[in-house]
Amino acid sequence: MKRTNIFALVGLTPFGFAVGFFADWAIVVRGGAAIRVPWTLTITTIVLAAIVVALGARVRWATQPKPGRRIDPILAFQILTLAKASAVGGALMFGGVVGVLVYTLTRPVVSAELVPSAIGGIVASLVLVIGALIAERLCRIPPDDTEGEPA
Repeated sequence: MKRTNIFALVGLTPFGFAVGFFADWAIVVRGGAAIRVPWTLTITTIVLAAIVVALGARVRWATQPKPGRRIDPILAFQILTLAKASAVGGALMFGGVVGVLVYTLTRPVVSAELVPSAIGGIVASLVLVIGALIAERLCRIPPDDTEGEPA
């Protein structure tokens, strides 16, 4: 499986931005309250990042050349897939929360409650992307021993 392309993640953020910005705009235009990024989302995202890194570290630990260390290859692949999905989800969340924040800041009256939670969501989404990329790097397996085999 190929590594997650950083440029693909950067390319996903404008899509998330557009969704966040226009969703907030549509809600406000219809007379609703602006989107408030809940603090529980921020906390959950940071906890998810820690879990993904811990699972990646488990795969790294199991691939070290010491006797008795084994991991199911299917489980390792699932952890790698979780890391890749977390990176994509974090990039989309980053764009969406930035879109909500930009729309909030461009309104004539800015609510003081909306800005800190949006900034917390932005930081949490960046933590998730970075944690997912670290976990993906930890899931690399060493090359097979090819000594003695013809080239």
